[in-house]
Amino acid sequence: MKLPLSIYYITQNEELRLPESLAKVVEWAGEVIVVDSGSTDNTQAIAEAVGARVVHNDWEGFACQKAFAASLCRYDWVLDLDADEVLSDELVENIKALFEMPIPADIAGFRMRWVLSQPNPKHPFRHDKTKKILRLYDRRKAKIAPEKNSNNDRPQVHEGKVLDLKGDVLHRTLISLEQMERKYCQLSSEQARFILASGRKISGGRLFAEFPLKFLKYYLVHRQILNGWFGLSVAITAANRNFMRLAKAKELQMLAEIEEAK
Repeated sequence: MKLPLSIYYITQNEELRLPESLAKVVEWAGEVIVVDSGSTDNTQAIAEAVGARVVHNDWEGFACQKAFAASLCRYDWVLDLDADEVLSDELVENIKALFEMPIPADIAGFRMRWVLSQPNPKHPFRHDKTKKILRLYDRRKAKIAPEKNSNNDRPQVHEGKVLDLKGDVLHRTLISLEQMERKYCQLSSEQARFILASGRKISGGRLFAEFPLKFLKYYLVHRQILNGWFGLSVAITAANRNFMRLAKAKELQMLAEIEEAK
């Protein structure tokens, strides 16, 4: 029995991680949409093979891409998933149970626990801070703002309440440090352009404080200290991404000022 629920993904070159995520949802979701921004591997073929609707959309940032994907959905209730996220069996059963009866009109969405879960149990990246995220929501009561170059890709609730749903979204995040570094380079560049467009100024003091503060956040608060040498590498790489978004933004601001002075 297919549920009156649309599930959407945004992808680019995700042939390694997408199949496991799709396998958990295609049997019961009323609709699966994959918005691809130009994969050169087998991502699109993998999605089409299981019956997903694949649509191309040029990349303009995470927020724009997800807002576009949500706009294509047939149903009011949608589930936002990334290619590196897999629903636990408990979460699947609880989602199915939700739709056995009409969902109360005053509910805008459901949060679920987001936890690190590496595909390879021997991988040294095992510990991370868990959090609850809103991924299942009613498009009539929550939406993602399609701001260009913005990475704020979480739905914002404008009506109704949000409840918790038991079960985990298993985050298969890291393939390698090289993959993480490439991803963070893209993210920091997009964030820098967003900061420039917003007119926000970056002070020298903020630049000097950003790296050490973010390193301590990832290393201690996010528990990367428990992951040994690999956790140290992750904390440094993540802190550097935060620093570089500000450094790149300050550079863009300086270049814009030079152009204006000509």
